Amino acid sequence: MGANVDLPSLLKSIPFFYALTAVQLNRLAEIIDYIEIAPNAKLIEEGNSIDFLYILVEGEVTVTVHVPSIGLVETSTFGPLDIIGWSAMTPVVRQRMGTVTASTYCRLLRFDSKQFTQLCENDHDIGFFIYRRISNMAARSFLTTQLRLMNLLAEQL
Repeated sequence: MGANVDLPSLLKSIPFFYALTAVQLNRLAEIIDYIEIAPNAKLIEEGNSIDFLYILVEGEVTVTVHVPSIGLVETSTFGPLDIIGWSAMTPVVRQRMGTVTASTYCRLLRFDSKQFTQLCENDHDIGFFIYRRISNMAARSFLTTQLRLMNLLAEQL
């Protein structure tokens, strides 16, 4: 599953990592898996705990949440270079707030959050950079979800 992928070069091509040095990219590459999933495969399931953060390299995924009395509601769609599962990097919230399903064939970088957190703690330059990026992704995710749910409520009135 992607055994021939040059991870440091792939990381270097992703804007999220542009500011990192070659040494830092090599450190990251040591804790990453390159995975592939088929359409309709569930990457993350709502309510489950998961210890991975993903960067979508190719493909598209959708995020759905269960809304009481309404059912499943699509809150987001993610494509190449989007970060999925950023909350795996937060020490308190480890429960998935939505289900992420592959809409197409997908290739992803999978970061083990324990190893990723340890790397960030050991190299504060990487840590500051990564957590700054993740906080921006989290804010964008909250805004997108809030807007989708507010639209859903307005439609129900």
